[in-house]
Amino acid sequence: MLCVRLIVLLAFIFVIPSVHSNEGQLDKSLSELNILLDQDPKQAIVKVSELNQFFIHPQPSSRLWFELKIIEAKAEIKLGLYQDAKQHLYQLESYLPVMAQFIEAPALIKLLLAQIEQKQSNIESSFTLLEQALGVVPKELVVLRSDILHSLARGLRYKARYREAERVVKDAISLVEPIDDKARLGTYYNQLGVIYDYMGSLQLALRFHEKSLKLQRSLKNQQGISNSLYNIGEIYRDLEKYKKALLHFKQALEVDKSLGDPIHIANSHGKLSQVYLQQGEIELALSHSQSGIELARSSRSNSDLAWQLSILAKIYVAQDALSQALSVAHEALSLAIAAKASRTERTVRLVIIEIELVQGHYEKALVDIEQVLTLPGIGTSYLAKLHQYKAQAQEKLGEFENALHSLQQFIEIKAILHQDLDKQQALTLRQNVEFIRQEQALKLIQNEQALQQASLENLKLQRGMGVSLLLCFMAIAIYIYKRQQQKQKYVELEADMMAQSLTQKNRLLADVSHELRTPLAALKLTVEAMQHNIEPDPKKGFDKIQKKISHLDNLIKDIYQSAQFDNDVLTLDKQPVDVNALIGEIVEEFQPMYATKQQSLLFAACTNNTLCFVDPARIRQVLFNLLRNSHFYTSNEGQTQVSFESNEAHMKVTVEDSFPGVAEQDLEKIFERLYRCEGSRSRDHGGSGLGLAICKQIIRAHGGNVGASHSEMGGVSISLYIPFEETRSGS
Repeated sequence: MLCVRLIVLLAFIFVIPSVHSNEGQLDKSLSELNILLDQDPKQAIVKVSELNQFFIHPQPSSRLWFELKIIEAKAEIKLGLYQDAKQHLYQLESYLPVMAQFIEAPALIKLLLAQIEQKQSNIESSFTLLEQALGVVPKELVVLRSDILHSLARGLRYKARYREAERVVKDAISLVEPIDDKARLGTYYNQLGVIYDYMGSLQLALRFHEKSLKLQRSLKNQQGISNSLYNIGEIYRDLEKYKKALLHFKQALEVDKSLGDPIHIANSHGKLSQVYLQQGEIELALSHSQSGIELARSSRSNSDLAWQLSILAKIYVAQDALSQALSVAHEALSLAIAAKASRTERTVRLVIIEIELVQGHYEKALVDIEQVLTLPGIGTSYLAKLHQYKAQAQEKLGEFENALHSLQQFIEIKAILHQDLDKQQALTLRQNVEFIRQEQALKLIQNEQALQQASLENLKLQRGMGVSLLLCFMAIAIYIYKRQQQKQKYVELEADMMAQSLTQKNRLLADVSHELRTPLAALKLTVEAMQHNIEPDPKKGFDKIQKKISHLDNLIKDIYQSAQFDNDVLTLDKQPVDVNALIGEIVEEFQPMYATKQQSLLFAACTNNTLCFVDPARIRQVLFNLLRNSHFYTSNEGQTQVSFESNEAHMKVTVEDSFPGVAEQDLEKIFERLYRCEGSRSRDHGGSGLGLAICKQIIRAHGGNVGASHSEMGGVSISLYIPFEETRSGS
């Protein structure tokens, strides 16, 4: 035992100078221990424990003893050992009467106790402690004052008081900017970026996260880098760039695991769960969600636990376990209200509204939406979601004017939210953020360029001016020649494309004119017959007019919709859809129509994974067109069969029917606009001739393809293919 004590004493003498040693050397040693605290808090506790053995009894008059206790408490806070940290801080607080020489002690102890309260979601208690800390911190200790303001801003952020939080963190920045404290500036910039993200100002958020990341890189601060990666990943997630978001969250999780803070680890698990859920990878989402919930429960942080449970509730919704989802969401709401965490409470309330919409409780959803809209400090992104859900509920209740108004508000808010995010911001993001992972490759390229430059300079020295000038003239001549060639190719290509475009346009105009002329001619004859009282049955005449007008209306709508697809005006609203259920519903709707011709309509459901990421309205439109065509063109007492298959590669929907079929040469042309088949399947049922063309455009917009073949039943078989990776990621 004596030997061990002697070794510790020698280590203390050589590593950490005694209180009576040089003051500058003492400060340097403690700074090194503080750096270890940021890089590896577990190792910092080990080092502090070794040094604490030198002090047989507490020595509150010793600067070294006081600093070691503070570092020990900070490390315990980082590792989630909150009770141990409180015990050490209360011990220090009891010695304050004999620690008057340490003027920072009262405020510093209050600050660390407040940080523990924030970690455990006791926001009101943390506010009280921070106000007390501000009251006792000396004016000359600007760094400590800035730390207190930073923690106060964090608490205001939890309470969704974003404007106040922005003002307070800017005050903290103004204190440390004159002294160029890069470590704190990096932390405060990150906090400001988070606040702007919550306020919906993504451009400002991105700017400050980039500034923070640069500073943390220069300081090699692993926790700071992790925080910046985490928050930049959140912006990528908001922009639906899920692959990049996953990359950042995974990197943040690895750093968090190495540092050991359970709340940070839990938060990274939660973000990964959210991204996997948005990509439709339910099992991965559930795994990360359970890990995050377990860590949040063990840390006794009600606010963080409520947020983790809200993610689990959304996973249950994706699994169609709505009762479990609602139960978990209400538990999360109770925890958020108890913790007085306003932002988390709003997040949970939004999840509850989503569940009510899925359940069809539209009136209850509208009541909850109006309640949330009255809350102060709602962020722009959150407000857009509320108006989107409000429009959805009003539409289902038949309140179409109100739904249209809510939808307009949603569109206006989304436009405001993204007005600053153009291509230049996306380019800036790639250039500045991706740089951290490409740094090594960039250094290699720079070295290679430097070597090439040196070789070029050597070559210039060896060769005379005449050769150099000749080479220059040759290079210019070659450049001009190549440039001229490229220009000529471009002009020829442009001319070919214009000619093709003009040909296609003229052909389309001719086809459209022909299609419009036929019903207009029939309509004109009927009207003239009624004007001259030639039509024997006026009622029948009016029916003919109505039928031709409907035909014209359908034709014009289909032409307009097809043109929108050509111009990329229409967008897809992809979401997880149970395709089995969707097809079954559509088949059920068509049964009465098929019964009028004594036709049978059958559906062969899929037994594998039927949850696909598609636009349900557009897929419904495709199936409506195919089943309507099959009904009209199949003979009486005929048969139509719909089948759905899915595997790891793609999903496939097939619609095939019985006699009559189409000729072999028509199979490849039936998807062309306004194409007429010869014989029994020609367009004589009032169709526009654009239905199959629109179907093909919709499926291609999903990243898939459509094809036609002869059916074994004697008619036509049309198959739709959508790659499964498209249905999962929605890319």
